Amino acid sequence: MTKLLLTFLFALVSANSYAIDIQGEAYKFSGKINTITLSESGGTINAVGQTGQYGKVWLTYSLKLDNPNTPNQGSFTGRAVAIDENGNRNGASRQGVWERKGSIMHFRSLDDVTDGNQYLCLTEVNLIDDSLEMNFYSVK
Repeated sequence: MTKLLLTFLFALVSANSYAIDIQGEAYKFSGKINTITLSESGGTINAVGQTGQYGKVWLTYSLKLDNPNTPNQGSFTGRAVAIDENGNRNGASRQGVWERKGSIMHFRSLDDVTDGNQYLCLTEVNLIDDSLEMNFYSVK
């Protein structure tokens, strides 16, 4: 019984040591879809918007349909470029998963920014009005 309890405690502590630590309140990003380009294997969504921390931001989502049995979800990679009011530029690589429910797409990504920050991004895109809303959280 003691071995079983120790094994359970070790597994619990090990799992927590690799958990993502979300820090602070969410940063907000609001934008609009510029273009959507479709392909046999998925498509590309381009958007532009504003966020207080980085200024004007351009986003690209390169969607893949990974599994033909689940046509309303898949993975994506992407890029982000931002310019603030002082002309400072930052970029980010983006990777994650997406799903579509009706006219709403949900994206969950991990972004690595050139300023050294990493973010967990939760994004909702309305395909009817082309709006994009993102909450992004600092992770360390």
